[in-house]
Amino acid sequence: MVDENIATIRKNKNTKRIIGIGVIIIFLSYSGICFSQDAQSYYQNGYQYFSQEKYQQAEENYKKAIELDSNFENAHYWLGKVYRQTGQHDKAITQWIEVLRINPRNSYAFRYLNESFRDTSRVTGGASGDYYLEGLRILGVQQDTFLNESNVGSYTLLSAIPYFRRVSESDKDAIGANYWMGEIYQALSKKISWQYTSLAISSFEKAIALEEKSNPSLFLRPQEYWYSYQELLQIFQSLGLNERKENLLNQLQEVKAKPYIQALQKAGYDDLGYPDSIEIIKTDSEELIELWRYEKEDKVFRVINKEVVGEEKPYL
Repeated sequence: MVDENIATIRKNKNTKRIIGIGVIIIFLSYSGICFSQDAQSYYQNGYQYFSQEKYQQAEENYKKAIELDSNFENAHYWLGKVYRQTGQHDKAITQWIEVLRINPRNSYAFRYLNESFRDTSRVTGGASGDYYLEGLRILGVQQDTFLNESNVGSYTLLSAIPYFRRVSESDKDAIGANYWMGEIYQALSKKISWQYTSLAISSFEKAIALEEKSNPSLFLRPQEYWYSYQELLQIFQSLGLNERKENLLNQLQEVKAKPYIQALQKAGYDDLGYPDSIEIIKTDSEELIELWRYEKEDKVFRVINKEVVGEEKPYL
């Protein structure tokens, strides 16, 4: 009998323990539901206030929703719209960037973010050169350097775009401006959203097209032109766009060879392209003396100031 009582007591204790655990599980689950519902309800309240143009109340509710869920994409998005409506553009920009951090595909935040950087009123002069130099100053770079992405924040990158865009719009031959826009967009594609990649490609391609259209047969070209080729090839490589990369390489080879072909044809030599090697002969003269070597044809040409003057005897 005593054993039966002990067994009954143990059974009751186990039952109470199971019930207690169940209550805890239900409580925790309910708390999680409330957490989610609270964030959603704040968001819904914010939307109602926004539609009534009660922006202060909308801001408060969106902020509370974000406090409960820092990755609440729509709450960040609409908080950005609140700041946009109230003229707090810097705060709006922060929210657009947050939206794109959560969802790089959000095209609306992408558009609003870019629209936030259109003012170039800080430029003191009116010439395109002033805008160009201001863009470089904002980036903290010299004209002959690449952009160090790790040292430049997203806000700074975005701030420089309007200046280079202004140069591009006012000066159709602004190769450098398009190159730097490509550099900025490429950096932003890594920092904020891949949506900037297409803008980077477009800018680099424009820099190349401007130079090749205006100067189809030059030996010397702006360094930004060559950099644009280099950056495009890297982008196509990273995206696995092998056909576009191959086409660009072929285009680059044709452009490099064209002035050499024309110089040789002028001297009566056909069917020769870019030299296998170019040797510069150092003299005290101001003339630029070069030797263009073609291994397959076993020919070496003496060239003075880019004009072919004759053949040299090949040597090993």
